[in-house]
Amino acid sequence: MRRRGTILVMTMVIISLAGMIAVSLLFRARAELHGEVATRNGQQAYQAAQSGIAQARSVLQQFRNDPSIWLDNEGVFKNQLVFSDGSAKWYFTVYAPDTDNGSDIRYGVIDEAGKINVNTADEKTLLALPGMDQPLVDSLLDWLDSDDTPRANGAEIEYYGTLQPIPYYARNGTLSTIDELMFVKGFDASLVMGEDFNLNGILDANEDDGDELHPPDDGNGQLNQGLTGLLTTVSYEFDVDNEGEARVNINDVSDDNCEKMKSAGISDQTIKFLKLYLAEGNTVGNPADLLEMKYELKQDHDEAKYPGAKKGVTISSGVGGDKLAIVMDKLTCQAGGKTRTLAGLLNINSASVKVLASLPQIDENLAQQIVSERSPSGSDYETIAWLFTKSLVDAETFKAIAPILTARSFQFRIRCVGFGLPSGQFCVLEAVVDLANEQAKILYMRDITRLGLPTAIKVDNGLGRME
Repeated sequence: MRRRGTILVMTMVIISLAGMIAVSLLFRARAELHGEVATRNGQQAYQAAQSGIAQARSVLQQFRNDPSIWLDNEGVFKNQLVFSDGSAKWYFTVYAPDTDNGSDIRYGVIDEAGKINVNTADEKTLLALPGMDQPLVDSLLDWLDSDDTPRANGAEIEYYGTLQPIPYYARNGTLSTIDELMFVKGFDASLVMGEDFNLNGILDANEDDGDELHPPDDGNGQLNQGLTGLLTTVSYEFDVDNEGEARVNINDVSDDNCEKMKSAGISDQTIKFLKLYLAEGNTVGNPADLLEMKYELKQDHDEAKYPGAKKGVTISSGVGGDKLAIVMDKLTCQAGGKTRTLAGLLNINSASVKVLASLPQIDENLAQQIVSERSPSGSDYETIAWLFTKSLVDAETFKAIAPILTARSFQFRIRCVGFGLPSGQFCVLEAVVDLANEQAKILYMRDITRLGLPTAIKVDNGLGRME
């Protein structure tokens, strides 16, 4: 009898263990299944985001000169269906902060030439940026320069080499990304990213509650995007005209160059002025200098070639508002053309009020006027000449700011969220595309999904909503 009881107990134990093993195997199988689905959905979301990057890149290649297509276009960039796998539909949305409207979002890309290039900006411009002071500027310039001698309020290897727990070297060269500013003495996440820690350009509830929730903010109802919204590291263009041809160097008045200037529409008066001006040992620093330019000759010149060109005679360039656009598009002051890089020029047609107001000679009032006057497209805005021709600035101011301005862009930042419905899986990518060369290329790409869903997304397709 005792033996039968023992056998019964052992049988029950074995059955229980078998049941536990079965449940464990079932749980494991279900976990693996859910993991496989999650992984697959994550990959699908990633591919949807990649499709958005590709779409934005294609649009920019075709319509780079027409901001009305890529600046804010819901029909091209919002909730675009990529594919359906039977159980879910996958979409992408390309989004960007609407800088001039505070804390709104738009559906388009970010023009990097509409920001100040931190690698080329001068000290005065850096000081004019929100939140910057002399110690910060000194530290930044020390980080960028090639020497190890600190400025009065700056820092070099003597400072960074003693940091704990991990010391490091100063860059002593150009920044690769704006995020790198957080390695520079005095810079922190709040200064660099402002209140927009998730980079979505929207004033979220936790970004307008004081210090109650991360990130820290001032609770004033306005989104501060920090230096990220004002600075770039990637803007450049080549010294070519709007048709992609090398500009003519006006400091070279050889017969060949003079013929090129004539073909471009430069008047005989301007060419004669350049010949006499250069003959007396002068050079032109920027084509803008020719605007309403006058010069008193210091010596007599060949009467046969230049009738009346005597010492003391004042000559005029002949460049007024009617010729300024041609001068700014077709002429340059150095040789190089497609091999000469112009780094850090600011696009007057896309820069925000805050960015423009940081430039020398431009205050907030003028910055507001510029933004109100400009148009996203049109032949009048193909060069920076419209600042003068539309009477926003006088000739002297135009000459002062022209060397740091442009009217075109070649580098763009794309932020894209790929998502699936009804699963709710999403992936967020950020990329910078460079169109300055014949072949467009991605300068860099990063996954910023960890920052969270950038905006509530609703697709009216009967599959639900994602918020």
